Amino acid sequence: MATGVIDLRNQSPAAGMSAGQAYQQMTRQMWADYVTQFMPFENRLIEYATDPGVVSGAMAEASQMVNQQFDAQQGATQRRLRGLGLQLDGDEQRAVDRSTQISRSLADVTAQNQARVATTDRQRSVLGNPAPGLPQL
Repeated sequence: MATGVIDLRNQSPAAGMSAGQAYQQMTRQMWADYVTQFMPFENRLIEYATDPGVVSGAMAEASQMVNQQFDAQQGATQRRLRGLGLQLDGDEQRAVDRSTQISRSLADVTAQNQARVATTDRQRSVLGNPAPGLPQL
C-alpha cells in the first residue's frame, strides 16, 4: 500500500535518478495514493449525490417513523384508558379515530416533505451547490 511519502534524500543524479525522474516517481506515487485512498470515497459521494433513490428512501423512512410513533401513541392511550377503567363508546371512538387519522396524515406529509427537502439540500451541497431552493443539478 502506498504511504504517500517518498524519500528522495538518497536519490541524486549520482545515484542514478535525475530530478525529472524523481519528480515523475513522486507524481506517480501521488496519483496512486489518490486512486487508492480518495477516489473510492469520492465515487461514493457522487453516487449518493446523484441517486434519486436516496430522496425516496428518506421520505419512506420518515413516513415509517411517523406511523410507528402514532401506533405507539395509540396503544399507550388505550392502555391509559383501560388503566383508568374507561371505555369509549362508538361515537367517541370514531371521533378519536378520525382526529388521529387527520393528525397522522398531516404529520406523515410534513415529515416526508422535510425529509425530501433536507436530503435534496444535502445532495446539492455534496455536488457543490449549497444554495437551497435551486433546481437540482
